[in-house]
Amino acid sequence: MKYITPFLLSSTVCLTVHAQTNKPVSSLHTSLEKKIMVGSVCLCQTTLTDLRNATDDLQPVIVEEMDTPEHCYAQDTRYENGKGFSSVKYPGMIFQKDQSKDYISKIRLTSNYSGPLPDGRNVDVKNLTVKEVLARYPEFTELWRSRDCSGFWKIGNDTLSFFVKIDPDKPRYPLDEAHYMDQRVAGIDITLSCYGVFDQPDKKQPKLAGDPLIFIDSVIVTREQMQAYQPTDIAAVTIYKNAEGAELLGPQGGNGVVFIETKPFARKRYWQFFKSKSSRYARTVPSLAVDSTVVYILNGKVLTEHFEGDLSRINDESFISLQVIRKAVLQRDYGVKDRSIGVLIDANIRATNPRPDNR
Repeated sequence: MKYITPFLLSSTVCLTVHAQTNKPVSSLHTSLEKKIMVGSVCLCQTTLTDLRNATDDLQPVIVEEMDTPEHCYAQDTRYENGKGFSSVKYPGMIFQKDQSKDYISKIRLTSNYSGPLPDGRNVDVKNLTVKEVLARYPEFTELWRSRDCSGFWKIGNDTLSFFVKIDPDKPRYPLDEAHYMDQRVAGIDITLSCYGVFDQPDKKQPKLAGDPLIFIDSVIVTREQMQAYQPTDIAAVTIYKNAEGAELLGPQGGNGVVFIETKPFARKRYWQFFKSKSSRYARTVPSLAVDSTVVYILNGKVLTEHFEGDLSRINDESFISLQVIRKAVLQRDYGVKDRSIGVLIDANIRATNPRPDNR
C-alpha cells in the first residue's frame, strides 16, 4: 500500500520571483496547488536565485546524504547529491537544488531546526524521537527501510523522510523497532521531483512511449545519447523492470529504469570509498591520477582490465578489509613488475572482470 502524507494547503506566499512581481506561474503543474512548503520556501517553486536574492549570506555546504551516501551505486536523481546551501535566515535548513534546473527540490532539516513541517505540525528536531514520529504519522509504522550502503534507517515515504542512525552493535535484520523508539531523529528530508511536477520533456531530447528511464552517471539521458557511448566506456549496468522502477522513482520509473556507470564515474566512486576505509590508502593514492597506477587484487585475484564495475559495487555491507602493499611484495607474491603500488581487498563479492560485448 502506498501512503501519501496529507500536506497542508498553505495560504502563505512562496518565496519566488513570481510572488515578488505578482506574475502568474503559468508553467506549474496543477499538483502544485497544494504547496510543499517549509517557511516561505516551496519545493519546485522557489529557486536558488530566489534564495540568493532574499539573503545576504547564502553559502554552499556539504550535505551528508542519509539515504544515498556518495558510495551508493544509485544516487537520488531528484536533487544534487551531497551539495546544499544554508543561511542564518533559515536556521536548521539546508536547501538542495534540482539536478538540471534552478528549483529547490529538497530541504534537509537538521538538529538545529525548530518549526513547522509542510503539514503544519511543529517539530524540534534535536528532541524528536522515533516514538514521537510514529505517534504523529502512524501510517509510517511499516515504512522502515535502509540501503545496504547507508548507515541510517529511513522512516517515511519519498516526500517526507525521518532518519535515525543505525546501531552498529545491533543486527540490521530482523529490525528491532523497539530498540530505536527512544532514539532521536538525526535529520528530516522533504523532497519533490521537479521533473515529475513540470513534466515538460526537452523537445531536443524526445523520450519514446514505453522507453525506460535511462541514467548515465546519475544524469537522465535519451536512448540516442546513450548510443554515443562505446561498450568499452561502460563499467556497470543495473536494470530495474517496470514495478521495480516505479518503486524506486515513482511514476516516472514505471517503464523501468536503467542505471549505467562509466569507468571514470565508477573509479571515482570506489576511490572515495576506499579513502574512507584506510588512511594509508588515502595517503598513498591521494588522487585519481595516482589511482591509474595502482594494481588492485580483489579476493586474491589480480585485476587487469574492465574491473571498475567490480570495485564500485563494494559497499559497507560487502567490504571486509583493505591493505596497501609494497612493490617488492607485489612482485614476489603476484608477479606484477610494472607497478609500484598494490592494494589487496577482501570483500563479499565475486570479481567478474568481464570483457565488454563489442557486437
